[in-house]
Amino acid sequence: METDILDFWKKYELIGASSSFKSKGVKTDTCRYCSRSSPEVSFNQKTHLLPELIGKNNILTFDECDQCNILFSNFESNFSIFVRPYITLLGVRGKKGVPKFQSRTIDRNEITRTTLLHSENNRRELHLSRLDDYSINPATKTFDIVFRKPPFVPLKVYKALLKIGLSLLPTEYDSFNKKSFLWLTDRLDYLEFIRCAFITTLRGVRFERPSAELYKARLLSDELIEYPEFVLVLYFANQIIQIFLPFSDKQKESHIPGRNLSLDILPAFGYDKLKNGQKVKIRGYDLGLETSINENHQVSFSYQEAELNIPPN
Repeated sequence: METDILDFWKKYELIGASSSFKSKGVKTDTCRYCSRSSPEVSFNQKTHLLPELIGKNNILTFDECDQCNILFSNFESNFSIFVRPYITLLGVRGKKGVPKFQSRTIDRNEITRTTLLHSENNRRELHLSRLDDYSINPATKTFDIVFRKPPFVPLKVYKALLKIGLSLLPTEYDSFNKKSFLWLTDRLDYLEFIRCAFITTLRGVRFERPSAELYKARLLSDELIEYPEFVLVLYFANQIIQIFLPFSDKQKESHIPGRNLSLDILPAFGYDKLKNGQKVKIRGYDLGLETSINENHQVSFSYQEAELNIPPN
């Protein structure tokens, strides 16, 4: 189906962005996320709008308590596993430098572990123990590598992204989104939300610094179609991830049964350097699973830029 690539911006307007994020520089005594105040909670930690795992940055928030920071760190650990292959491959430097990727083992056998290192001069060093984890394409001079990610919980990945979205949300919308804040901080057991995330991998471009944007629907509905009110778009490495924030009370009040829900996708491929006729691939991903999963992810890269160390059989 052909669509106008400007449709997204016709339907959504930008209401928050990390590039223009302003923080007062002084910690409050009430946490925006859990609504607890000092001395019940403390405010000693330096907290970031964007996780430093997707790129070192100095965009700080001053309304997050230490206890919420601990909870959010758990979400970010799962998000880190979710995106780690790209972070290591592209040499994205976080607070502790470029992280090493280590695959999960098979049957707890350490010999089966794959390790990827990003060293100086943009060189990748890949240690493979299983020949089944890779294939060589001489025609394109690429390796196809299967990265066996360690276990992670997709729902915690979603909550790591939701935290960014709520941080960018103008405070005048907080009263309509109380359930999202409650659910994020584990004070509400269940909240219905759109489980699907859209992920675009850029082929010819990478972002030097991570950034995020929050969009709001210009209209929540027309005669036949309903639109999610808030959309978060996150940019880092060569990845663009889009999620929809849970429905606000305002949108639920205006909901009419029978209307179709339109999930409009930001045309992220517009940031890429595409050749004529090159196909664009946007992956849909279910972030609604509440239990830990194992995922294998295949990535192709030039073998001329890596060292391959495969033990003899």
